[in-house]
Amino acid sequence: MVTPLTIDAHRTDLGAGVLSLHGEVDVANSHQVREAALSLLAGGVKGLVIDLSATAYLDSAGLGILVGLLKRVKESGVTMAIAGPQPQVKRLFEITRLNQVFSMHEDVTSALQEVAG
Repeated sequence: MVTPLTIDAHRTDLGAGVLSLHGEVDVANSHQVREAALSLLAGGVKGLVIDLSATAYLDSAGLGILVGLLKRVKESGVTMAIAGPQPQVKRLFEITRLNQVFSMHEDVTSALQEVAG
């Protein structure tokens, strides 16, 4: 059964943006992730945390969106981190070796310390 994607995007008191993805990120909805992240970036956040703690599934399209966002934030001087990936999603990062490209954290709190610090 497919778990629909819901996205919670908010700005913290520290000036960082947090994008929490709940459900499954796939080719059908990955554009929503991109749009939500770009909206946070347009708001002038100084750091971006992608919270994957409630993400049950992430396909190559979703992974591609995250890679594109990382490139974009680096070009604009913003720091980006991944927080709390579930084991299946974390394994995808490991298989693709993107865990060596992204800053990976166990939870949002530690990711926020990096991007807002």
